[in-house]
Amino acid sequence: MDFNHFLTSYMPDTSIGSRQHFKNMLEECGTAEKLGFATVSIPEHHLINLLMMPSPLQMAVKIASVTKNIKITTGIVVLPLHDMRTYAGEVATADILTDGRLILGVGRGAFPWEMKRLGTPIEQSKEKFVESLEVLQLLLKNKEVSYKGKYYDFEPLTIMPRP
Repeated sequence: MDFNHFLTSYMPDTSIGSRQHFKNMLEECGTAEKLGFATVSIPEHHLINLLMMPSPLQMAVKIASVTKNIKITTGIVVLPLHDMRTYAGEVATADILTDGRLILGVGRGAFPWEMKRLGTPIEQSKEKFVESLEVLQLLLKNKEVSYKGKYYDFEPLTIMPRP
């Protein structure tokens, strides 16, 4: 059986400061690796100091730099909040910089107030998620991709770096 440690990013006491908050999360990752956990998971949250993790891919790269073997999962990346044409390159870069330890967990979002503030009302997030996932998978799999849908419409492009 494999175990995962979920980094909640929960920061009820903002007086500790962001630097210490992230340092604490990195220490949790080191401890999880020493205890034999298979993975650590990083959420994605925006615009609230209580859940402080606006950039899970950057955190994944940092975790990889302070650990040796543990897999690093995004749990979850909110696809409807990103543009897949640029995000695919960010994912490929993070995978390279984590030495292939990145596991990309994706979802549609959970908090209506967060989604609305960032331009994707929760009522639209399911259909935008489905299309975003399709585009992301195509961009990561195929060298040259064209797409025409409700949220994405683009001529052939190739993301760089290649995964």
